[in-house]
Amino acid sequence: MSSIVDKINSEIYRDYPFYKGVKPKVTEQNGGLLLVYEKCEKTADGLNLPMSLRVKTDSSGKIKSVSGSR
Repeated sequence: MSSIVDKINSEIYRDYPFYKGVKPKVTEQNGGLLLVYEKCEKTADGLNLPMSLRVKTDSSGKIKSVSGSR
């Protein structure tokens, strides 16, 4: 499973460079995987802005959907 997660990470880091280096929380869901990437960024005002990215995959590691929030 770690090789599948590594493959998914490389795709996400390429498409979403803000999340590079963030380790996802991985859970199994409906025969696939759910990866949740979470981080905080500082705004120009000095406030923390929590950001998350949810990635759903099938059992082979193919990304089915990506959704993010800020």
